[in-house]
Amino acid sequence: MKKQFRKHAALLMAASMAAVTLMGCGSGGKTDETAQTTQSGAETSAASGNQEPVTLRFSWWGSDSRHGVLLEVIDAYQAKNPNVKVEAEYQGYDGYYEKVMTTLSSNTAPDIIQLNKEWLPDIQGAKHYLADLSTLPVDLSTLKDRLLEISGTYNGEANLFPCTVGGSPVVYVNTDFAKEFDIDLTKNYTWDEFAELGKAIHEKDSDAYLMTADADMLNRLFIQPYLVQKTGKPIIDEETYTPNFTEADAAEAFQNILNLYDSYALEPFGDAATFAGQMDQNTKWINKKIGMIVDYTGSAPKYLSSVDSPLDVISAPIMENAKSTGVVYGGDRGFSINDNSTNKEEAAKFLDFLMNDPEAIKICKTAVGYCPTQQSEDILIAEGAVDELQKNAINLISKDPYINNMISGNTELEVIRKDLIQEVIYGDVSPEEAAKELLTQYEEILGELKAE
Repeated sequence: MKKQFRKHAALLMAASMAAVTLMGCGSGGKTDETAQTTQSGAETSAASGNQEPVTLRFSWWGSDSRHGVLLEVIDAYQAKNPNVKVEAEYQGYDGYYEKVMTTLSSNTAPDIIQLNKEWLPDIQGAKHYLADLSTLPVDLSTLKDRLLEISGTYNGEANLFPCTVGGSPVVYVNTDFAKEFDIDLTKNYTWDEFAELGKAIHEKDSDAYLMTADADMLNRLFIQPYLVQKTGKPIIDEETYTPNFTEADAAEAFQNILNLYDSYALEPFGDAATFAGQMDQNTKWINKKIGMIVDYTGSAPKYLSSVDSPLDVISAPIMENAKSTGVVYGGDRGFSINDNSTNKEEAAKFLDFLMNDPEAIKICKTAVGYCPTQQSEDILIAEGAVDELQKNAINLISKDPYINNMISGNTELEVIRKDLIQEVIYGDVSPEEAAKELLTQYEEILGELKAE
């Protein structure tokens, strides 16, 4: 993937630097003896006495709730480790991947970086940009069973400490909205039924829409699950590097998006784009003119804090005679350490504090992610900090998930799909034309990836 990484990074460099302004298993080979010496970062640094000053850079994306708790964790860590200064670099999701790719390729990346697990092939496949966490003082043995293996390992190395367990898609529902429009929340809806429901709601109130979504949501939470439901497989075969779907399947998936817009089940795309990456701040959602948002289980806290109405969660729509639910379970994101950092040991101590120290766990609650370790779950249940909404969301997706593979989340493939979705929405191409172009571009990129 070196060729792909260099090509992608070069294309993104100028735009990223100009546009992005900074403002969310096993022990990995760690022996018992090593684990005993890698206490929380606070204890390790404090015990070492006077140390040279260290500055760490820590970058993440997320909503205001995630920003707030991570800033508080930084303050707590610095209070216990006065020789360490942690510089926070945070923003919304939009543009974050481009920033990461640019800073890694230019050797200006932060020491600790929040990443999506599906970016690991892009990053580590290009060059060894991320440290092997099993060689650093961060305790990986605390992670829930198989979570590191499923979501944090690439080419046999532990490169990502998952900060959440959960998955997608689920549907968050404003129950006041549901009562107003007589929505049955016990029903498992099909995509067609969602379109019909949206049409009835908009006819009753022309300011109201069933759902809203930005381009990333449409890409990952509508199109991709739809294709998985159709085929029963991840969208790309990881052995052959070929799509598991046909041109007709892709055209049907694009048409499904159009059907949702044509029926007014989805808020107009241009209006939703104003809140890209921050749908919890959508004014129509806040004002009860949008009733549902399809998202990840980890998004529950931000939606809970965004409205004064009770929320519920239901299963995502599914097509008739689906071969799979299209639901993914695992840890979709986490934290990595820059392998080029001159302070990898100190960065690991901070990461260990963030993910394993009881004080940090109590500060973060579930704003950073849902209980990736058993310790965090035990602590937060005892604190009464695990919300029923998020618990119910995870229970929903754990019933019948499929295991995705990393090649299906390749960012270049996602960008192509995302661009074509927008062209279909704006009427620049038909669903059939988009499907043909999708497979043409996929064939080229997958051929290059396979050759490497």
